[in-house]
Amino acid sequence: MVLLLQGHSGASASPQHSCGLTDRQFITNYQVQLEAVGMYGTDYLQGDAKAQDVINVAQDAARSVRSSAPFDSSLQLVRRYAPAMFLDYANAVSQRAAGKNAGREMYLAYMIGARVRQVLRDAQPALAAAGCDVSGML
Repeated sequence: MVLLLQGHSGASASPQHSCGLTDRQFITNYQVQLEAVGMYGTDYLQGDAKAQDVINVAQDAARSVRSSAPFDSSLQLVRRYAPAMFLDYANAVSQRAAGKNAGREMYLAYMIGARVRQVLRDAQPALAAAGCDVSGML
C-alpha cells in the first residue's frame, strides 16, 4: 500500500542515493567496526585474543553502528542489519568458547553479512557517483 501511495503512474522509482556528512560518517564508522571485529576475530582464532575480547568488540560494534544515522536508504539498510550480524558473531564466539557448537550463530552472522555486502554492492555505483566510496566494505 505504501508503494502505491508513493509511486508515480505505476512506474517504480529507483532509490535516490545521498552522500551527506552523516552518510560519510556512517561509512567510516562501519568500516572501522568491521576491521576491529575482523582483527579481534582473527587474533582469537590464532590464540592471541580471548573470546571475551572478541565478544566485547562485536557488541561495541553493534552499538556503534546502531547509534549512527545515515540518510541514504541503502546505508539505512546496512544500519538495520549490521548490529544483528555483529551480535550473532559475538554469540558464535561465546558458544565456541564454551565448547558448544557455534555453527548456527556463525551461519546467521555470515548470511546477514552477505546481505549487507549485496546491499552495498548494488548501491556502490550510485553512492560513488554521489561522492561516497563503499568499496572498502565489500
